[in-house]
Amino acid sequence: MSPTATPTAPSRWLSAYLGVVTAVALAVGVMSWFALPRPELGPVVLLCLMGLVAYQVREPEANLRIAFSFLSIILVASAAVVGIFGAWLVGGVSMLIDRQQPLRFVTMFNAAMTAILGASAALTYRLLGGVQGAGMADMTTSQLGWHVGVPLLAADVVACLLNAILLSGVLHLARGIAFAVQLRRVLSGSGVAYVGYGVIGLLFVILWFPAGLGAFSALLVLAPLLAARWAFIQYGEELRSHERTVDTLVTALGTKEPSAVARSRRAASLGEWIAEELGLTPSQIGTVRYAATLHEIGHLGVPTRLLRRSRASLTPSELRLIDGQCVVGARMIEGIDFLESARSGIRHQCERFDGTGRPDGLAGHDIPIAARIVAVAAAVDDALRDRPEDTVVSVADAVRVLRSDPARFDPEVVDAAVAALDKHGWPASSPVKVAS
Repeated sequence: MSPTATPTAPSRWLSAYLGVVTAVALAVGVMSWFALPRPELGPVVLLCLMGLVAYQVREPEANLRIAFSFLSIILVASAAVVGIFGAWLVGGVSMLIDRQQPLRFVTMFNAAMTAILGASAALTYRLLGGVQGAGMADMTTSQLGWHVGVPLLAADVVACLLNAILLSGVLHLARGIAFAVQLRRVLSGSGVAYVGYGVIGLLFVILWFPAGLGAFSALLVLAPLLAARWAFIQYGEELRSHERTVDTLVTALGTKEPSAVARSRRAASLGEWIAEELGLTPSQIGTVRYAATLHEIGHLGVPTRLLRRSRASLTPSELRLIDGQCVVGARMIEGIDFLESARSGIRHQCERFDGTGRPDGLAGHDIPIAARIVAVAAAVDDALRDRPEDTVVSVADAVRVLRSDPARFDPEVVDAAVAALDKHGWPASSPVKVAS
């Protein structure tokens, strides 16, 4: 969810969910301590220290809803190096100190969740016949593949799925994000990364035991990862520069039409919510957000005197001039590579679902999905903007606006908009009073 979105009140079940996850983590730790062999102290201490360092130097989310961290690699390796209790301890200890998180209960949940991930990965490794510790020393290459590689990669997949499920659950209860949407978002964002983590974790284990390097293998694994982290940071900076570019464009529009800044934010929030309801991919959601944020950028080419008048007072020729801003806007961002996918969403926002719109007369699903979403988000905001300041409006008012002309909008997008408004309420900075 973008920073401009209005957060949904946390569910009353959130505290229970956090408590259950924490209780399960403690139970797993206690049972594995008493029921299973104790791991060697040295490797456990080393892996815990590595986990602490890995989590502290992680690169925060770079608008991808994922973060680059070595911790997943260390958890996967712990499954084969120190067993179930050891992996549980490494996961829990690694997350207990979080300088970036001021809320202690969030830190405790993260520690409990990661402890469960570590123990689950180690349990999967053991159930699939994975060999632990020094037993790998005399294995052949094929034996290492079957008794270490396959179980370890399976453990990595289990940790990935469990991580996505637990995170999606807490975000659903805390922010109202649909569980399936968040699950798909986490898996698409971090699923591929987890595969890479599993391969690097396997390399770590092979260097530790079969290669006989022991703790020195940590240095050989972490050195290239630090280089990869540097590259990820540069990528994050590039994405942040994209956001600054978009902010600059919106600010430029605001110097001519101050109210357009708030409209851009509302449209971006509603457009993103609709895209989530439709189950679009993170990349498509990003495209919708950019298109909705800049859907009025073409107003920079419209005379200010027209922008300051209500649409009801404009002549047909003046309305055509204003509505032509979508083509102007698409041309204005031409050549900005990262906005290329958003251009069609801006250009075709005035198309009609029945094919009688402008500028190209596209119909139905020939209209880009971003344009169909932007059209609905902008229509809701336009309807509210034309109401008197003291008017109280509800979601039902928006539904009537969207369904008053069935040939104009994609009915699936309209349904998604209604669901999004029911779930999130009105976007921030609504220009009129809204019914609670």
